[in-house]
Amino acid sequence: SFHVNIPFVSLPKTFQDAVIVTRELGYQYLWIDALCILQDDLQEWLREAPKMSSINSKSTCTIAAHGAKDDSEGFL
Repeated sequence: SFHVNIPFVSLPKTFQDAVIVTRELGYQYLWIDALCILQDDLQEWLREAPKMSSINSKSTCTIAAHGAKDDSEGFL
């Protein structure tokens, strides 16, 4: 059901902050690895992780929230 739209209020704070930054910069699309790759599935991770470099290298802008302890903390 989340293939087209994920309600903003259902996102953790860090993801909400990423949406805010994306909108403020005028971008229409946002890729969040943790939403697109199953985090608790080792086989999926092993299959998808090698593709991340190719995907990320084509980005116009990359947001990295290194200071947050987890996705509930936010970065703004």
